[in-house]
Amino acid sequence: MQSGHTEFPSTDFAITSINVGDRLDHREIDDRKQQEELYAHRRWGSSSLRWLVRLAPYLLLLIVIAAAGKWVFDQIHALAPTRIAQQLSTSLQVQVTVDASHLRATPSPAVVLSGVDLAGRIRLDEVALEFTAPNLWQAMIAGQRRWGDIVISPITVNFDQAAALLGWLSSLDRAVPDSVTKVRISEVHIVGSKLLPGSYNAATRRGPDGHFGVVVLHRLGSAGTMQLQVTPDPNGGPLALQLDASDFQPPFAPHAQWTEVIASGHVSAGSLEFDQFTMGSTFGAIDGHLAVRRLTPTAWSAEGKANSVGLDIPTLLQQLVATPGQTAPEPGQEVFVPLLGTASIDAAFSGTGTSLEDALSHLVAAGEVKVRNAALNGINLGYAASRPSESTTPSTGSTTRFTRLEALFVSGPSGVLFRSIEGEAGALSTRGELSVGHDLALNGLLHVNLGGTRIQAPLRIHVRGSVASPQFVR
Repeated sequence: MQSGHTEFPSTDFAITSINVGDRLDHREIDDRKQQEELYAHRRWGSSSLRWLVRLAPYLLLLIVIAAAGKWVFDQIHALAPTRIAQQLSTSLQVQVTVDASHLRATPSPAVVLSGVDLAGRIRLDEVALEFTAPNLWQAMIAGQRRWGDIVISPITVNFDQAAALLGWLSSLDRAVPDSVTKVRISEVHIVGSKLLPGSYNAATRRGPDGHFGVVVLHRLGSAGTMQLQVTPDPNGGPLALQLDASDFQPPFAPHAQWTEVIASGHVSAGSLEFDQFTMGSTFGAIDGHLAVRRLTPTAWSAEGKANSVGLDIPTLLQQLVATPGQTAPEPGQEVFVPLLGTASIDAAFSGTGTSLEDALSHLVAAGEVKVRNAALNGINLGYAASRPSESTTPSTGSTTRFTRLEALFVSGPSGVLFRSIEGEAGALSTRGELSVGHDLALNGLLHVNLGGTRIQAPLRIHVRGSVASPQFVR
């Protein structure tokens, strides 16, 4: 009989539920693993790229500094004192020595040469070869030296030393690197020269032909402006000069308020020639030419001519009598002047001396002056001549108007002498002489004749006082 008990008999084995992976499951596990590795690689690459971007400017700066340092080191080595002295000696054909060289960071980067001695005649304390960041970059890219300006420290020289510097200018293009386009001296003071008083800034630029041809001097520390261009002759001839100035007092011209001075000429060891000059002021302009030549080692001669057709006499006299620092009269303000009119001058001047400047300082001008619309203030010569018995003092309101007034004059360091004065006003005629001292003192004698049918002795008028306050005494 079959039993109703349904339980299985106890054994040594247990039946459990186990998930056994097949091929698809293994493939999925492998794909997930590869994806996780790819994500990890990408995260590392992205992090590295971010750090590289952050460090790139610093790396670039480090490369630039290293390249710049190598370039500067090469330049200092190339510009060692002995090497640069040898190069300058070869280029300038004179013995040159250099004491030292060093790198300067401020006020502008430069390689500085110290104690540059030129043939024992001129010593330059410092010569700076400047450069900038663009110069460094161009040098690194092109592999060539790139320089800025050459700046020479202030120097004091005499006239002969200045002439020697200009003489070496023709060889300057071979003495400095090709990339240098400008050489300047911060301040030049020429001692013992009245032709170029004061201090100047001097500069020269490389021309299209590669040579340094023109030296330009600008005067320093003066109210006006003065520019002098000096151009050496490539064949060793005289130096060409071009002067342009405003509110400038030429050393050997009459002291006046010259608003404009223009001159051109040549200079050499034995001559100074201004082929043409023009000096303008509020009272008019004077044109002319001047030549100073050496006759013997100790004898110089100067000669020239000057002329003017429209000098306003009242304005000229006001400037002569004005004291330094005195303000000019306002427009419309009445100012007493002894003579009115417009003068034309035709004169020749000459001088001699033991040197060029000595000959210029002894210049004497002689010529003729004619005055149009002339009027003499302070006396009526016709009234005085018609009443010779009266001894009244003329008033400042009296005037004598001339239809013609001419005179010969001689002007020198001691003053001006007017000779052969001839004035006409109808029947009245005036003859005489008048001297004006360097202190503007007057001393002269006028002979006044009325003419007509009645014979009268000429009236004698003595002129005393000064230009600012003339006195007419019978």
